[in-house]
Amino acid sequence: MAGLVDDKAFEKRYRRNLLIFLIDWMTYGSAMNFVSVSTVLPAFIMSLTDSKIAVGLVTTIAFLGWNFFQLISAVRIETRKYKKPFLLRITPGERIPWLIVAFSTILLAGREPLLALLIFYASYITINVSSGLCTTAWLDIVAKTIPEEKRGFFFATANLISSILGLASGVAVAFYMNFFEYPVNYAMCFLTAFILVAISWLAITFIDEPPSNVVGNPRSIREYFSKIPRIIKNDRNYVSYTVSGIIGSFGGIASSFYTAYAIDRFKAGGLEIGLFTSVLVGTQILTNILWGFIQEKYGHKTVLLAGGVAGVSATLTALLAGSPGHFLLVFALSGASFSSFMVSSFPLLMEMAPEEDRPTYIGLNSALRAPSQAIAPVIGGLIIEKYGYPPAFLASALFSTVGTVILARVRQKPRRSAEASILGKLLKRF
Repeated sequence: MAGLVDDKAFEKRYRRNLLIFLIDWMTYGSAMNFVSVSTVLPAFIMSLTDSKIAVGLVTTIAFLGWNFFQLISAVRIETRKYKKPFLLRITPGERIPWLIVAFSTILLAGREPLLALLIFYASYITINVSSGLCTTAWLDIVAKTIPEEKRGFFFATANLISSILGLASGVAVAFYMNFFEYPVNYAMCFLTAFILVAISWLAITFIDEPPSNVVGNPRSIREYFSKIPRIIKNDRNYVSYTVSGIIGSFGGIASSFYTAYAIDRFKAGGLEIGLFTSVLVGTQILTNILWGFIQEKYGHKTVLLAGGVAGVSATLTALLAGSPGHFLLVFALSGASFSSFMVSSFPLLMEMAPEEDRPTYIGLNSALRAPSQAIAPVIGGLIIEKYGYPPAFLASALFSTVGTVILARVRQKPRRSAEASILGKLLKRF
């Protein structure tokens, strides 16, 4: 009888947390479409400066802040019984600055573009450092509250809902860009993003976090980092996965400049930027369903491999583009690649990690990838300013291909045949 009660309590907690995490993800994900690092932010930066390095710096800040600081927070939270208090202390830093950016854009972008740019960068650094610190705690709570066999369903469903809302976001971005005068159009994007992340912030306060099974005294920094060489030496599969990500980071050079390329070569305007955003997220709607089926039958590695092929195809399509319309395909392929990462990268990493080292596995993977992800867009900007877009895009395609080949060597757990289909689960209650 006690076991039955425990099972009911676990199921109730699971359903509650699943709903909360879905609300959190879909509102936060929708917000990021209004400040898309692939479309809106590059166009905003180009409205303030002609520097391509400045455009690449946006992606550098995003990757460095989000990836490197995951390992920093892992040191603090790994042995804690509950991670939610840490999450709630840090998360305002990744949300409030969007409000600051919105008002500084209205007040300064037209009169003092350099000052507006500096305020944006300072705010964006704060956002991404805070996001990186929060991510490890957030993912560990997800891993504790959602069983391994249901994580693929959660990530696919959450990204699917977010993408559907993101399609509407793309329409809203196009409307803002054409209805409002500059710089109010960009300020509206930033303000909308803040409202949505504020809703997400409210949602996570309702998470019912279970206690961790592995609890201990906090480790010293030296003691904590001393175990990292052991992980790298003993877990070759994890190393292969991480190396594929490091090399693949340089494959992301091109995606940072698709919008800039379309603006420079084809004079793409606000309407095109809105359409690019709509296609980017609209493709995610379709591919999330596809990736859900694939990960259930063939595993998360297969999803990431398919996403790698889509990413390479996007870069080659951009190189061969003869009109702005061709970039609709570029952003469709880019959306498919992005959604594969959102659906399967963290579940595959969680499968590899022992529970007692899970925050370290997550944080270390991100920290090792951070330098390459941070420097790649800056290198891309330097190459573009000196040699033009084609050499940078060709290098990007080459690195993406090599990273995908290395990923093919990674081992994964076999799929459980008893797991229900993603479509079937979507038609049922949580």
